[in-house]
Amino acid sequence: MKILIVDDEIAICELLKSYLEEQPGLTVFSATSGSDAIRCVKEQQGVDLLITDVVMEPIDGFSLRESLIEMLPDMQTVFISGYDLSGHGERVGGNKMLSKPVDQEDLIVEVQEAAARAHALVQLRHKLANPEADSEPEEDSYEEAAAGNTLTANLSHLMQKQGFTGRLDQFQLVDIIQMCCISRRTGRLRVWKGVEKGVLFLNEGRIVHAACGGELGEEAVYKIISWDFGEFSLDEDIQSPQQSISAGWEHVVMEGVRRRDESGETASSKPGESGLIGKTIGDYAIDQKLGEGEWGSVYLAEQLTISRPVALKILRDDLHLNPEAVQKFIADSSAKANVQHPAIVSVYEAGEANGVYFYTREYVDGTTLADLSAAGTEIDQQLALKVIRTVSEALSYLNHTKTPHTPVTATNIFITGQNTPRLANLATVDGDVSVPVQQEIQALSKIVSAALKEGVNASPEVRAMLTKMRTDGAGGYLSWGALIQDVRALEPKVVPQDAYKLSARDEAAVRAVEMEKARQRKSNIINLVGILSLIPLVIIVILWRFSGSPDGKIFDGMIEIPAGEFTYQDGERLDLPTFYIDEFEVSLGMYKRFLDDLPNHPEGAFAHEDMSEGKSHKPAGWDLMLEAALRKNVTYQGAPMDINMPVFNVDWFDAYAYAKWAGRRLPTEQEWEKAARGPNGNLYPWGSEMDAKRANTSIDYSPDPRAEGTVDGWNRWAPVDAHPGDKSHYGVRNMAGNVIEWTATIAPDPNSPTEMLPVLRGGSFESADVLLTRRNIIFIKEKFDPRVGFRTASDTAPPEE
Repeated sequence: MKILIVDDEIAICELLKSYLEEQPGLTVFSATSGSDAIRCVKEQQGVDLLITDVVMEPIDGFSLRESLIEMLPDMQTVFISGYDLSGHGERVGGNKMLSKPVDQEDLIVEVQEAAARAHALVQLRHKLANPEADSEPEEDSYEEAAAGNTLTANLSHLMQKQGFTGRLDQFQLVDIIQMCCISRRTGRLRVWKGVEKGVLFLNEGRIVHAACGGELGEEAVYKIISWDFGEFSLDEDIQSPQQSISAGWEHVVMEGVRRRDESGETASSKPGESGLIGKTIGDYAIDQKLGEGEWGSVYLAEQLTISRPVALKILRDDLHLNPEAVQKFIADSSAKANVQHPAIVSVYEAGEANGVYFYTREYVDGTTLADLSAAGTEIDQQLALKVIRTVSEALSYLNHTKTPHTPVTATNIFITGQNTPRLANLATVDGDVSVPVQQEIQALSKIVSAALKEGVNASPEVRAMLTKMRTDGAGGYLSWGALIQDVRALEPKVVPQDAYKLSARDEAAVRAVEMEKARQRKSNIINLVGILSLIPLVIIVILWRFSGSPDGKIFDGMIEIPAGEFTYQDGERLDLPTFYIDEFEVSLGMYKRFLDDLPNHPEGAFAHEDMSEGKSHKPAGWDLMLEAALRKNVTYQGAPMDINMPVFNVDWFDAYAYAKWAGRRLPTEQEWEKAARGPNGNLYPWGSEMDAKRANTSIDYSPDPRAEGTVDGWNRWAPVDAHPGDKSHYGVRNMAGNVIEWTATIAPDPNSPTEMLPVLRGGSFESADVLLTRRNIIFIKEKFDPRVGFRTASDTAPPEE
């Protein structure tokens, strides 16, 4: 199987290539531009699988695929991107998508599934071309498609002696129709998608009649071709009852494909795909994808009738046509809904809507114990005790009510932003209720010990409890009640380490005052006043020293950009009046001041007129990132944080509101470019030659959030004043790297000219191309991203201090 990887960042190409080169049966090529990719395809006489980044210049990934698919109609595609592509469903089509940074296992799975689909298509063509044959095609006829693939065994059900049947999620319906026509088949092709049904009649390879949902003829074919999942069956030698189509099959199929691609129905109708973002399922409006589970994808959604955030789990599309799987999914959902305990995540509703099966549960804003461990973040002993108590109380309840449940793992222990543990709903219809309590307690001990790194930083009392939890027989815990009692007794004794430090320093301060009192031997009244006044002062100093300023440095200085001409983009000369722009990107600390002050103003006081009513300006994950920025040894998604780093995960409306609150506005992209390039039209803030050490870019980016930058010093975000070399002629900082920035300019979407989107300017910690002429028009105003922040501008000089 020949695979072509295309990404304009060489490091990513090489990384993905290394993931696949050890897989048997694969030949992997790479290219760093669309033109190089097309040249490679011609040299290699085609490829079977294209793995391409979407955001590239001058040929984006969508356009590249569309160019190649004309030459290679059987080529499969996997798109990779660091951006949300839900707004481009019509161009994504039915192709797979992976988010950057790309996980090695996810990539290998996608390649295996592509090989499986290729294998299935070869089998299908063989069956259609040899209707009397009972055997499969020779191995060498699809050796590349099937090499090293373990999934092909699951496709044997596709071939039946009487016609053939299958599911449309394994290959495109248009391929089936074309094969039937090419092999001059006669018969009835029936197709189901949920409760919808369609039928096509063929006569010696010509489509003569079709019916679907009240439509007849060509319109019925177009409707069926738009489906991207379902079931089909071909019944041989059944004659059509009438003729409603006279056009050639090539015309009908091509027109159907064109309409399907224009409507984008393929991406939006398939359950579990990113096309669901922004859609409504029943009473639930889907906002963003949270992750994957055993049954399918989990989304953050809003329950519209009561404006409540929920986690919406949707049954995988390869399961929702399986009656047994559907029955168990609904039964498990019902079992979970019957569980009512404050420590256990509640399940609200299960059902079917818009052709998909789902259930909704309480949305927990936080992370899991497994994710913390994977990121290298160890928990402290106070949180460990909370976890033990919470899980013990939850499992005690499940055992007392004789509720079957799956075993507890670190994956289903949530930790909220307030460091409050919650247990996922483990209830199920076929779980084991006979597991001994001591065995479950031992499993919990292993989970907590791993999170504590075997309790190295725990007190002797906590280590003793963990040891007893792992002990068999009478020396261990025989009931949840006994364990809960010991945890509750131990919690008041295990105080935070900072509290120990503060207490010791307080005592030292008191002793120092007493010694001073004894030495001076002044009057008792004077000494008493001195003691009372000195102790609070010492405590205040200590608190300040250990907590630091909660808002970080003040970054509100602005740079004057004088009136006059400047070079814009490819040499165009523009003239701008004098304006002022922030010296630095808006930091977490500065944005915190904005959020802290919002309650002092009427609701919506700084909102843009197009913003949805009731929208919060609190960035996604704000509580977690703020906690990481203010506390030592705490990370955000595995990465270290600092209160002086740029704010991120803010959408365009958030940036607009902050600027209005500050008495300013967002800069236009022309103002941004002039401030960055200076009077000489520099390609980089410091000149016209790239210098990787000056800016926070992807030159030393690593998918591991814990890694440290080896060139510019930072892997993810850097404090906004950390790179003095990333400075323009006028003195504006971080125009090349750190975070991409929102501007006030709204321009047509290059991929959909009728849609207007905000323009983003500059590069980020994940960008290799940080030319100051780079423009990004890819995000809707409501989109946020960890690589995107902003700065503000003004027509007037800021007030003097």
